[in-house]
Amino acid sequence: MSKEKTELHVVKNNEEETKKQNKPTPEEVEQYKQEFTAALKEFDEKKWTISEVGNFSSNDIALYLLQFMDKFAFWSKTEWMGMIKMEEELNRAMKSANETTGLELGYQALEFCAYMMANPGGTGIRLAKEFESQADKYSKLGIVVGTKLEEARADLKNIQYLQEKWAAGAQGYYLADLEPKDESKKDADDQGGKVVEIDLSKKEKTE
Repeated sequence: MSKEKTELHVVKNNEEETKKQNKPTPEEVEQYKQEFTAALKEFDEKKWTISEVGNFSSNDIALYLLQFMDKFAFWSKTEWMGMIKMEEELNRAMKSANETTGLELGYQALEFCAYMMANPGGTGIRLAKEFESQADKYSKLGIVVGTKLEEARADLKNIQYLQEKWAAGAQGYYLADLEPKDESKKDADDQGGKVVEIDLSKKEKTE
């Protein structure tokens, strides 16, 4: 038979006593701010390569995407703006590519490219057969774009963490202190433990 684990919570004057909480120093808060700002700036300027290195590979992928947009890319409502921006981004990326770089896209263009390729469209049997003829290249490029997008989203998630860390510090908390402490409660429950509260205010009244 397992022993019960008991936790004692002392209550005095109807207020549970708590440990004094450590707070981030102004220097730490400023450091959190600088870390977030630097990471955000780096992310805004970062490009993700979706082709092999060299002008030929860069132009080949860019021209393929432009043809894909012209024939198979589906848009509705306000997505026409994304199509126009994507065309501008591809033309810019072709001009920027050289023998030591590939076709590079910023985060927003990368997101739209992935969305566009994941939702192809067309009308008629002729376009269906044309799409089939380039399906292998479409599939390979889709894998590359999807992989790069996962990398970009991982970077963005880290930036969001740094932002939350700074925001918590600015409010006088460490981010870790704001996270749920469910594990300790779960451990006690798993061992059949009880939580006993001793109200000292009642004892004082009877003395």
